[in-house]
Parts: sequence; C-alpha cells; structure tokens
Amino acid sequence: MDMEAGKTLTNEEVIRELLDLLKKNAMKEQANDVFEICSYVDGLEKKIDSMTEELTNMQNQIKEMQEDTLVNNAKKALSEAQERLNTRCEQIKSQVLEVKAQVKSTAKSIVDEAKEKGRAALYRVTEFVGIKKRLLNVRTAVKDMIVSTDRDIARTALLAKGLREAGQTINNAFHTFADKPEVDYSQKEQKHPFTKAVLAPMKAVKKLLVSMELQLDASIDKLDNLAMNVQFDKEKRMEHTKDKDQKAPDTEREIIYSPMVAEPQEYKYNADAFEARKTSEAKQETAGKELPKVREDKAR
Repeated sequence: MDMEAGKTLTNEEVIRELLDLLKKNAMKEQANDVFEICSYVDGLEKKIDSMTEELTNMQNQIKEMQEDTLVNNAKKALSEAQERLNTRCEQIKSQVLEVKAQVKSTAKSIVDEAKEKGRAALYRVTEFVGIKKRLLNVRTAVKDMIVSTDRDIARTALLAKGLREAGQTINNAFHTFADKPEVDYSQKEQKHPFTKAVLAPMKAVKKLLVSMELQLDASIDKLDNLAMNVQFDKEKRMEHTKDKDQKAPDTEREIIYSPMVAEPQEYKYNADAFEARKTSEAKQETAGKELPKVREDKAR
C-alpha cells in the first residue's frame, strides 16, 4: 500500500509543475480547480483500494466458515456474489487508472507547450474536461454496482435468516428427541456467523460506493467550473488587450489573439530568429499586462 501512496496525482511532478505555472501566471482559480480534480481522482482510487480490502476480507471469511451441509450450499452462492463484486470493482479500478493516465498526459503536454509558448498555452487546462466522459462512465459503473450490492445484501440477509431459523428448528428437533424442553429463540437474538463475515463487508462496500458517487458528481462539477474560469480569464484579458489595440499595429494584435498563427520568422531555423521571436513575444506579454505580479513567470 505504501508504494502506491507516492503515485497519487497530486504528488505527480508534472501536476505540481502545471499548478506552479498556473499560479505564477495569475491563474490561481484554475490551479485550484485542477488540484481539486486531481484530489477527487486520488480519492476514488483510495476508496477502490478500501473496497478491494473489504472484498478480500470477505473472501477469507467465507473460506473459514464452519463446514456443514447448510453452510456449504450457502458458501457457493456467497463466493459467487463476492466474485461478482470483485469483478465490478476491478473494472472500476481500471477505468479510474485510465482517468489518471489521461490527466497526467494532458498536464505534461500543457506544461511542455507553456515552457515554449508562454501563458496562452495554459488556457489548454480546459482539456482536462476531456476526462469528463470517462468520469461519467465510472459513475455509471458505480451506480450499477450500488444496485447489485443492494441486491446481494438483501439476498444475504435473507439467507442468513433462513439458515438461522433452519438451525433453530433442527436444534429444537434434537431437543424434542432427547426429551429436553424446546428453546424459545425469539427471546435470544441470534445472528448467523456469516452475518458478520459477509454482510458487514458488503455494507462497507456499499458505503464506499455511495461516497464515490458523491465524489464523482463533485469532480464533474469541478470540470465544468474549470472550463468557465478559463473562459472568464480569457475574456478579461481580451478586454484588456483591446484597450491597448489602438497603440499596437495589426500584425501584433493578430499574434496576441492567436499565438498558434505561424509567423514568417518561424521558418528561419537559426538561433537569432528564435531569440528575436522570444524577445518580441516578451514585449507583447508586457504590452498586454498591467499587473506586475503576472510578470513572475518571466522572472524565473
């Protein structure tokens, strides 16, 4: 378990690098959104690990059940239920791992481009919204698993009740046979041993699933929020750039809006042209900014 702990998204170097760039470029809200989205995904993974522990514990408890004819038949049914839950748990885990991988590769691609092209590349954090589809799929899987876990809990409770009552009937039959008084079981609340062995872990799994669903809802909201925040920041800067427009020639204005447009000097592959371009970009950055704190990224 400890080895896994180091692999949380919030501890990934590339994520930290991206958060750092966002903060240095006065995009604190976006940084918070990205951080929270990563924490949610880490949280999902942690809950899946707890679920796996519960299910492993359940498997061991089923194996250790005392052997008698009644329980033997029950054990088979319970083992099947445990395997069903386990399979679903594994599927959800692999979906969450895919989300993690996508978050990491998106972050890396943005960080690489931001190092080369500056602040404009950071608007690409909206690409994290790309994990929304995967998260929605995880949510569907979690909801399905909640339904099947509920069903298994109900069936297990019924089975436990049946075995308990059957056991009491048999005990009383022996008592009668031996001319002993019958036991009034209604006065003794007896739990069948596998109520603890099987029902408890099933209920724990259900609880984890319900909190996963809430976490998924929250992370999906966060993604929408992130997209909105980026849009808001873009518009704010556009307004800001327009004020400077009268003083800037047309070509420069074009570059400020869309850094993706190829400039002629891009095709001269010599170091001078590259330097010249960097300098002109730095000038534009300065032209487009009033806030001194935004300059932190250039001061690195």
